[in-house]
Amino acid sequence: MYCPKCGAQSEGGRFCRACGTNLVAVSDALAASDQPRSISSSGGGTSLGLFHSAVLTNADRNLDGHNAASIFGSVTINLTAAALPQGEIHLHVYSIFGSLEVFALEEVGVRITGVSLFSSVKVRGVEIGNGLFSGHEYVSPGYAQAARRLHLDLTSIFSAVKLRR
Repeated sequence: MYCPKCGAQSEGGRFCRACGTNLVAVSDALAASDQPRSISSSGGGTSLGLFHSAVLTNADRNLDGHNAASIFGSVTINLTAAALPQGEIHLHVYSIFGSLEVFALEEVGVRITGVSLFSSVKVRGVEIGNGLFSGHEYVSPGYAQAARRLHLDLTSIFSAVKLRR
């Protein structure tokens, strides 16, 4: 480990031998930052995976109008934790040099709009965008008749986006 204050290399001590910085606190902070983060909000709001992982579920909140962004990180949105409300849920998702994974039950109708640049976009195993530039207007069969619908407004650049069951 290198001391974040002075840059001296440390070989397993609690404190930096050059400047005395507490390296245990630094090590604990680095370990904590590697853990996925759960974001809590009640409708709307933003989840951000910036150089880290963010996990978002619908277990205890309405996600309609929520924004999720993965920038050099990853965001997982699990919409299977609780039943989605009747009607359409609209999420704005952005992935830049990151990955985004969305889990939704099979009976949920899916609509994806937006653009991707140098990205792979898959919906339930079917590739809907891959390559230099893709404009998206994907609508799953029976979307208009589905009691529960998910509309993803997607922007992805150099990313991998997957919607799974």
